[in-house]
Amino acid sequence: MDRSTFVGFRDTVAVLLMYKTGLRITTVGELRERHIDFRTNTIDLDGAVLKNRDTLKLPIDDQLADMLKVLIEKNKHVRSKYKTRNSYVFLSANGQGINNSQSSSNAISKSLTKYAREFGLKNVNAHALRRAFATNLLNQGANVALISKALGHKSLETTTVYLDLEKEFVAESLRDYL
Repeated sequence: MDRSTFVGFRDTVAVLLMYKTGLRITTVGELRERHIDFRTNTIDLDGAVLKNRDTLKLPIDDQLADMLKVLIEKNKHVRSKYKTRNSYVFLSANGQGINNSQSSSNAISKSLTKYAREFGLKNVNAHALRRAFATNLLNQGANVALISKALGHKSLETTTVYLDLEKEFVAESLRDYL
């Protein structure tokens, strides 16, 4: 990704955000500046932007926080140039929110498809980034209940399907608790 352009930098930040937080692409598109607490390095989401209408608080690391700060500064210039007024974190090249187009998929999703084609990558999409987040948590020892909460799932069953847990893996993992 060419981080020297506004769109390339925006896409880089969006991909990192999805990979490091597991946020859905539509939630990323609805993210407003008020949802980011740089004091605590957290993303604080209200029910209006989440699929399950619940609230969610997710940590972000210093690298991602710094990139989000830079993006917010770049957004000011884009809004000024196109005379748009909004507080979206992820903007289209003309200063609108990325979910505000006539298309069913947003600008980040379209960019991911373009990058996957350009680099010859298969199965690279927003959903794959969300699954990678969940799988990474599992591989680092997080329990399914914690992963479920981080993903905003109402049911542990949804999360186990999401993680594509093999029945043998579940049985062996449970054996440790007998």
